[in-house]
Amino acid sequence: MIIVQFSGGLGNQLGQYGLYSEYKARGFKTCADLSWYKKGQVDDGKIDMREIEIGLLGLKVDECPSIYEFYGKGAGIRRYIRRAFVGHTYLEEGYKFTPSLLDVNKGYVTGGSFIGDEYIPTCKDELRASISFKDTDSGYIKDMEEKITGTQSVSVHVRLGDYLNNNSLYGGICTPEYYRKAIETIKAKMPDATFFIFSNDVKAASQMLGIEGSVPVDGNTDDKSYLDMYLMSKCKHNIIANSTFSWWGAWLNDNKDKTVICPTTLLNGYDNGSVYCKEWIRVSS
Repeated sequence: MIIVQFSGGLGNQLGQYGLYSEYKARGFKTCADLSWYKKGQVDDGKIDMREIEIGLLGLKVDECPSIYEFYGKGAGIRRYIRRAFVGHTYLEEGYKFTPSLLDVNKGYVTGGSFIGDEYIPTCKDELRASISFKDTDSGYIKDMEEKITGTQSVSVHVRLGDYLNNNSLYGGICTPEYYRKAIETIKAKMPDATFFIFSNDVKAASQMLGIEGSVPVDGNTDDKSYLDMYLMSKCKHNIIANSTFSWWGAWLNDNKDKTVICPTTLLNGYDNGSVYCKEWIRVSS
């Protein structure tokens, strides 16, 4: 049996689900450890508290037996049980593609968001087809989607909020200079582009970017924030942040002629620019 630990927000969950699906597609019995959402989160102010959200995209997992869960009372005892009955614990190295994880046939897989096409060579098309966003028929979403599909739309994702509380890890990557260069790159290719601003602080993001004629997308908050990913995926082109959330918004964009602008790395202190698809255009800050 292989157990994949889920943690973090929706972007991370989708990466973890992708690797989970890859193991399934290869014929291995695979389960998900969701105990981080039940028992493991610590409200330290550095990251927003999370819920398991993949169900909002029509995805389901088989949960592992509670005796193998990582978090909660008796975690130390369960660690020895996992070693005895599940096997070795495998970690993603440096938040980037770790080839050895595709060789796992038994064990506990944790410590990463598992982002990138390289993690899903067998199940990529099936994964894309299986994702189906719920509640996209509200008036606001329909109106915004109509604007997006009717223009040369470009999503611009600016991650603020909790990212500002951990500047050493996230800061200095997607700076105003990064967005200036990204927007100039898009305008050079598409002078008629319309920019749609996505953020967990849309007002501040719009003020920072200062794009004339841009459209703030500000109707999706709290338990509806996943709909921002849906609308990003409907844009014809994407400028993403160093965020797994907008990574998936761009990846799910099925425009064959899309242009995706991404930063050169995902996190400070790690050489993990390889998480971005090869055809995406990298821009430094």
